[in-house]
Amino acid sequence: MDSPVGAIPAVGQHLLGAGGKRLRPMLALLAARASQASVDVAIAVGVAAELIHTATLYHDDVVDDGRVRRGRPAARMVYGNGIVVLVGDFCLARALETVANTGELPVVQSLAACVTEMAEGEVAQLQNAGNAEATVDDYLGVIDRKTAALIAWCARIGGVHGPALDGPLARYGRALGRAFQIADDILDCAVDESVAGKSVGHDLMEGKLTLPVLLACDADARVRDRLRAELGEHGVSPTATAEILRLVRDAGGVERARAEAAKLADDAMAELDVLPPSPFREALRDLARLSVHRVT
Repeated sequence: MDSPVGAIPAVGQHLLGAGGKRLRPMLALLAARASQASVDVAIAVGVAAELIHTATLYHDDVVDDGRVRRGRPAARMVYGNGIVVLVGDFCLARALETVANTGELPVVQSLAACVTEMAEGEVAQLQNAGNAEATVDDYLGVIDRKTAALIAWCARIGGVHGPALDGPLARYGRALGRAFQIADDILDCAVDESVAGKSVGHDLMEGKLTLPVLLACDADARVRDRLRAELGEHGVSPTATAEILRLVRDAGGVERARAEAAKLADDAMAELDVLPPSPFREALRDLARLSVHRVT
Protein backbone atom coordinates (compact mmCIF):
# COMPACT_ATOMS: atom_id res chain seq x y z
CA MET A 1 0.00 0.00 0.00
CA ASP A 2 3.02 2.28 -0.20
CA SER A 3 2.52 5.28 -2.47
CA PRO A 4 3.85 8.86 -2.78
CA VAL A 5 0.23 10.02 -2.81
CA GLY A 6 -0.35 10.66 0.86
CA ALA A 7 -3.97 9.58 1.21
CA ILE A 8 -3.39 6.09 -0.18
CA PRO A 9 -1.20 4.68 2.63
CA ALA A 10 -3.40 6.34 5.25
CA VAL A 11 -6.63 4.89 3.85
CA GLY A 12 -4.95 1.51 3.41
CA GLN A 13 -3.71 1.44 6.97
CA HIS A 14 -7.15 2.39 8.27
CA LEU A 15 -8.55 -0.99 7.25
CA LEU A 16 -5.51 -3.25 7.05
CA GLY A 17 -4.36 -2.07 10.47
CA ALA A 18 -7.73 -2.94 12.00
CA GLY A 19 -7.02 -6.66 12.00
CA GLY A 20 -8.93 -9.33 10.13
CA LYS A 21 -8.62 -13.09 9.83
CA ARG A 22 -6.05 -13.15 7.00
CA LEU A 23 -7.77 -16.35 5.90
CA ARG A 24 -6.83 -16.07 2.24
CA PRO A 25 -3.05 -15.61 2.66
CA MET A 26 -2.98 -18.39 5.26
CA LEU A 27 -4.83 -20.68 2.88
CA ALA A 28 -2.45 -19.99 -0.01
CA LEU A 29 0.61 -20.73 2.13
CA LEU A 30 -0.83 -23.89 3.68
CA ALA A 31 -1.89 -25.19 0.27
CA ALA A 32 1.58 -24.52 -1.14
CA ARG A 33 3.32 -26.33 1.69
CA ALA A 34 0.85 -29.22 1.52
CA SER A 35 1.31 -29.64 -2.23
CA GLN A 36 5.02 -28.73 -2.40
CA ALA A 37 4.39 -25.72 -4.62
CA SER A 38 6.52 -22.57 -4.69
CA VAL A 39 6.24 -20.66 -1.43
CA ASP A 40 7.28 -17.46 -3.22
CA VAL A 41 4.33 -17.76 -5.59
CA ALA A 42 2.06 -18.56 -2.64
CA ILE A 43 3.19 -15.38 -0.86
CA ALA A 44 2.37 -13.35 -3.98
CA VAL A 45 -1.03 -15.07 -4.24
CA GLY A 46 -1.73 -14.44 -0.55
CA VAL A 47 -0.76 -10.78 -0.74
CA ALA A 48 -2.79 -10.25 -3.90
CA ALA A 49 -5.82 -11.99 -2.38
CA GLU A 50 -5.69 -9.84 0.75
CA LEU A 51 -5.45 -6.70 -1.40
CA ILE A 52 -8.43 -7.79 -3.50
CA HIS A 53 -10.44 -8.68 -0.41
CA THR A 54 -9.60 -5.26 1.03
CA ALA A 55 -10.71 -3.57 -2.19
CA THR A 56 -14.06 -5.35 -2.05
CA LEU A 57 -14.59 -4.21 1.55
CA TYR A 58 -13.92 -0.58 0.58
CA HIS A 59 -16.31 -0.83 -2.36
CA ASP A 60 -18.97 -2.74 -0.40
CA ASP A 61 -19.08 -0.10 2.31
CA VAL A 62 -19.73 2.59 -0.29
CA VAL A 63 -22.40 0.56 -2.10
CA ASP A 64 -24.09 -0.55 1.14
CA ASP A 65 -23.64 2.74 3.03
CA GLY A 66 -21.57 0.83 5.61
CA ARG A 67 -20.61 2.76 8.71
CA VAL A 68 -18.56 0.30 10.77
CA ARG A 69 -15.88 -2.14 9.65
CA ARG A 70 -13.76 -4.32 11.94
CA GLY A 71 -14.84 -2.45 15.01
CA ARG A 72 -13.97 1.03 13.80
CA PRO A 73 -15.65 3.64 11.59
CA ALA A 74 -15.61 2.52 7.96
CA ALA A 75 -12.96 4.29 5.89
CA ARG A 76 -15.65 6.09 3.91
CA MET A 77 -16.84 7.75 7.12
CA VAL A 78 -13.37 9.17 7.68
CA TYR A 79 -12.06 9.88 4.16
CA GLY A 80 -15.20 10.10 2.02
CA ASN A 81 -16.65 7.82 -0.64
CA GLY A 82 -14.60 9.10 -3.56
CA ILE A 83 -11.17 8.49 -2.09
CA VAL A 84 -12.21 5.11 -0.67
CA VAL A 85 -13.45 3.87 -4.05
CA LEU A 86 -10.22 4.97 -5.71
CA VAL A 87 -8.04 3.38 -3.03
CA GLY A 88 -10.01 0.19 -3.59
CA ASP A 89 -9.07 0.46 -7.27
CA PHE A 90 -5.45 1.01 -6.19
CA CYS A 91 -5.61 -2.23 -4.18
CA LEU A 92 -6.81 -4.11 -7.27
CA ALA A 93 -4.02 -2.64 -9.38
CA ARG A 94 -1.40 -3.56 -6.78
CA ALA A 95 -2.76 -7.10 -6.64
CA LEU A 96 -2.38 -7.50 -10.41
CA GLU A 97 1.11 -6.04 -10.25
CA THR A 98 2.05 -8.45 -7.46
CA VAL A 99 1.08 -11.58 -9.39
CA ALA A 100 2.53 -10.23 -12.64
CA ASN A 101 5.90 -9.91 -10.91
CA THR A 102 5.94 -13.68 -10.32
CA GLY A 103 6.36 -14.19 -14.08
CA GLU A 104 3.76 -16.98 -13.88
CA LEU A 105 1.26 -16.33 -16.68
CA PRO A 106 -1.30 -18.89 -15.41
CA VAL A 107 -1.43 -17.06 -12.07
CA VAL A 108 -2.13 -13.74 -13.81
CA GLN A 109 -4.75 -15.26 -16.11
CA SER A 110 -6.51 -17.08 -13.29
CA LEU A 111 -6.60 -13.92 -11.16
CA ALA A 112 -8.17 -11.94 -14.00
CA ALA A 113 -10.86 -14.62 -14.34
CA CYS A 114 -11.38 -14.66 -10.57
CA VAL A 115 -11.82 -10.88 -10.28
CA THR A 116 -14.27 -10.94 -13.20
CA GLU A 117 -16.29 -13.61 -11.41
CA MET A 118 -16.26 -11.63 -8.16
CA ALA A 119 -17.56 -8.52 -9.94
CA GLU A 120 -20.38 -10.59 -11.43
CA GLY A 121 -21.26 -11.82 -7.95
CA GLU A 122 -21.39 -8.29 -6.57
CA VAL A 123 -23.71 -7.17 -9.36
CA ALA A 124 -25.94 -10.24 -8.93
CA GLN A 125 -26.21 -9.59 -5.20
CA LEU A 126 -27.14 -5.96 -5.77
CA GLN A 127 -29.77 -6.93 -8.33
CA ASN A 128 -31.26 -9.56 -6.01
CA ALA A 129 -31.47 -7.19 -3.04
CA GLY A 130 -35.07 -6.50 -2.13
CA ASN A 131 -36.37 -9.52 -4.04
CA ALA A 132 -38.73 -11.42 -1.75
CA GLU A 133 -38.91 -14.26 -4.29
CA ALA A 134 -35.16 -15.00 -4.23
CA THR A 135 -34.25 -18.70 -4.04
CA VAL A 136 -31.50 -20.80 -2.50
CA ASP A 137 -30.02 -21.23 -5.99
CA ASP A 138 -29.90 -17.44 -6.40
CA TYR A 139 -28.05 -17.16 -3.10
CA LEU A 140 -25.56 -19.92 -3.91
CA GLY A 141 -24.83 -18.34 -7.29
CA VAL A 142 -23.93 -15.08 -5.57
CA ILE A 143 -21.69 -16.48 -2.83
CA ASP A 144 -19.96 -18.84 -5.25
CA ARG A 145 -18.82 -15.82 -7.24
CA LYS A 146 -18.49 -13.19 -4.55
CA THR A 147 -16.74 -15.21 -1.82
CA ALA A 148 -15.84 -18.73 -2.92
CA ALA A 149 -14.08 -17.73 -6.16
CA LEU A 150 -11.26 -15.88 -4.37
CA ILE A 151 -10.89 -18.52 -1.67
CA ALA A 152 -10.67 -21.21 -4.37
CA TRP A 153 -8.04 -19.15 -6.22
CA CYS A 154 -5.93 -19.13 -3.06
CA ALA A 155 -6.40 -22.86 -2.47
CA ARG A 156 -5.23 -23.46 -6.06
CA ILE A 157 -2.25 -21.16 -5.41
CA GLY A 158 -3.29 -19.29 -8.51
CA GLY A 159 -3.41 -22.42 -10.68
CA VAL A 160 0.26 -23.47 -10.56
CA HIS A 161 -0.52 -27.20 -10.52
CA GLY A 162 -1.64 -29.55 -13.27
CA PRO A 163 -5.19 -30.98 -13.38
CA ALA A 164 -4.44 -33.80 -10.91
CA LEU A 165 -4.09 -31.32 -8.04
CA ASP A 166 -5.69 -28.18 -9.43
CA GLY A 167 -9.16 -29.73 -9.66
CA PRO A 168 -9.30 -31.09 -6.10
CA LEU A 169 -7.77 -27.92 -4.61
CA ALA A 170 -10.23 -25.76 -6.55
CA ARG A 171 -13.16 -27.87 -5.32
CA TYR A 172 -11.79 -27.72 -1.77
CA GLY A 173 -11.62 -23.93 -2.00
CA ARG A 174 -15.11 -23.57 -3.47
CA ALA A 175 -16.66 -25.74 -0.76
CA LEU A 176 -14.65 -23.97 1.95
CA GLY A 177 -15.67 -20.57 0.58
CA ARG A 178 -19.33 -21.48 0.54
CA ALA A 179 -19.16 -22.88 4.09
CA PHE A 180 -17.32 -19.79 5.31
CA GLN A 181 -19.92 -17.42 3.84
CA ILE A 182 -22.83 -19.45 5.17
CA ALA A 183 -21.28 -19.36 8.65
CA ASP A 184 -20.95 -15.58 8.32
CA ASP A 185 -24.61 -15.33 7.36
CA ILE A 186 -25.58 -17.51 10.33
CA LEU A 187 -23.80 -15.04 12.61
CA ASP A 188 -25.92 -12.26 11.11
CA CYS A 189 -29.00 -14.13 12.37
CA ALA A 190 -27.61 -14.64 15.89
CA VAL A 191 -29.83 -13.87 18.86
CA ASP A 192 -27.07 -12.18 20.83
CA GLU A 193 -24.82 -9.56 19.25
CA SER A 194 -22.09 -10.44 21.77
CA VAL A 195 -22.02 -13.92 20.21
CA ALA A 196 -21.92 -12.60 16.65
CA GLY A 197 -19.17 -10.11 17.46
CA LYS A 198 -20.98 -7.47 15.40
CA SER A 199 -24.43 -6.00 14.89
CA VAL A 200 -26.94 -8.57 13.65
CA GLY A 201 -29.65 -8.41 11.02
CA HIS A 202 -27.57 -6.14 8.80
CA ASP A 203 -28.11 -8.25 5.66
CA LEU A 204 -31.87 -8.30 6.02
CA MET A 205 -31.99 -4.56 6.68
CA GLU A 206 -30.16 -4.16 3.35
CA GLY A 207 -32.66 -6.43 1.61
CA LYS A 208 -30.23 -9.36 1.24
CA LEU A 209 -31.80 -12.77 1.80
CA THR A 210 -29.20 -15.21 3.10
CA LEU A 211 -29.34 -18.99 3.43
CA PRO A 212 -30.88 -19.20 6.95
CA VAL A 213 -33.69 -16.90 5.81
CA LEU A 214 -34.27 -18.73 2.53
CA LEU A 215 -34.27 -22.17 4.16
CA ALA A 216 -36.74 -20.86 6.73
CA CYS A 217 -38.94 -19.66 3.84
CA ASP A 218 -38.88 -23.17 2.39
CA ALA A 219 -39.77 -24.67 5.77
CA ASP A 220 -42.49 -22.22 6.77
CA ALA A 221 -44.52 -20.19 4.26
CA ARG A 222 -45.21 -17.57 6.93
CA VAL A 223 -41.62 -16.39 6.72
CA ARG A 224 -41.90 -15.71 2.98
CA ASP A 225 -45.26 -14.01 3.51
CA ARG A 226 -43.77 -11.71 6.12
CA LEU A 227 -40.88 -10.88 3.80
CA ARG A 228 -43.29 -10.00 1.00
CA ALA A 229 -45.08 -7.65 3.39
CA GLU A 230 -41.98 -5.99 4.85
CA LEU A 231 -39.25 -6.11 2.20
CA GLY A 232 -39.04 -2.86 0.28
CA GLU A 233 -36.64 -1.16 -2.09
CA HIS A 234 -34.46 -0.12 0.84
CA GLY A 235 -34.60 -3.38 2.77
CA VAL A 236 -36.41 -4.14 6.01
CA SER A 237 -36.87 -1.84 8.99
CA PRO A 238 -34.94 -2.71 12.19
CA THR A 239 -38.16 -3.56 14.03
CA ALA A 240 -39.41 -5.88 11.28
CA THR A 241 -35.93 -7.40 10.96
CA ALA A 242 -35.95 -8.50 14.59
CA GLU A 243 -39.35 -10.13 14.15
CA ILE A 244 -38.43 -11.87 10.87
CA LEU A 245 -35.20 -13.23 12.36
CA ARG A 246 -37.21 -14.66 15.24
CA LEU A 247 -39.43 -16.44 12.69
CA VAL A 248 -36.32 -17.65 10.85
CA ARG A 249 -34.91 -19.18 14.02
CA ASP A 250 -38.26 -20.70 15.00
CA ALA A 251 -38.55 -22.30 11.55
CA GLY A 252 -35.13 -23.93 11.93
CA GLY A 253 -33.44 -21.79 9.29
CA VAL A 254 -30.25 -21.36 11.32
CA GLU A 255 -29.90 -25.08 12.10
CA ARG A 256 -30.59 -26.05 8.48
CA ALA A 257 -27.99 -23.56 7.23
CA ARG A 258 -25.44 -24.81 9.75
CA ALA A 259 -26.02 -28.38 8.58
CA GLU A 260 -25.44 -27.29 4.98
CA ALA A 261 -22.20 -25.55 5.98
CA ALA A 262 -21.04 -28.69 7.82
CA LYS A 263 -21.74 -30.82 4.73
CA LEU A 264 -19.72 -28.42 2.59
CA ALA A 265 -16.83 -28.61 5.06
CA ASP A 266 -16.93 -32.41 4.81
CA ASP A 267 -16.93 -32.15 1.01
CA ALA A 268 -13.93 -29.83 1.17
CA MET A 269 -11.96 -32.13 3.46
CA ALA A 270 -12.60 -35.13 1.20
CA GLU A 271 -10.86 -33.35 -1.69
CA LEU A 272 -7.61 -33.21 0.31
CA ASP A 273 -7.06 -36.97 0.09
CA VAL A 274 -5.03 -36.39 -3.11
CA LEU A 275 -2.35 -34.63 -1.05
CA PRO A 276 0.41 -36.53 0.77
CA PRO A 277 0.04 -36.73 4.56
CA SER A 278 1.54 -33.69 6.29
CA PRO A 279 0.80 -31.21 9.07
CA PHE A 280 -0.14 -28.74 6.35
CA ARG A 281 -2.81 -31.02 4.91
CA GLU A 282 -4.23 -31.49 8.40
CA ALA A 283 -4.22 -27.73 8.91
CA LEU A 284 -6.28 -27.35 5.73
CA ARG A 285 -8.75 -29.86 7.17
CA ASP A 286 -8.85 -27.94 10.44
CA LEU A 287 -9.52 -24.76 8.50
CA ALA A 288 -12.60 -26.34 6.91
CA ARG A 289 -13.89 -27.50 10.30
CA LEU A 290 -13.28 -24.14 11.95
CA SER A 291 -14.96 -22.24 9.13
CA VAL A 292 -18.29 -23.79 10.17
CA HIS A 293 -17.94 -23.31 13.92
CA ARG A 294 -16.40 -19.85 14.09
CA VAL A 295 -18.07 -17.24 16.27
CA THR A 296 -16.66 -14.05 14.67
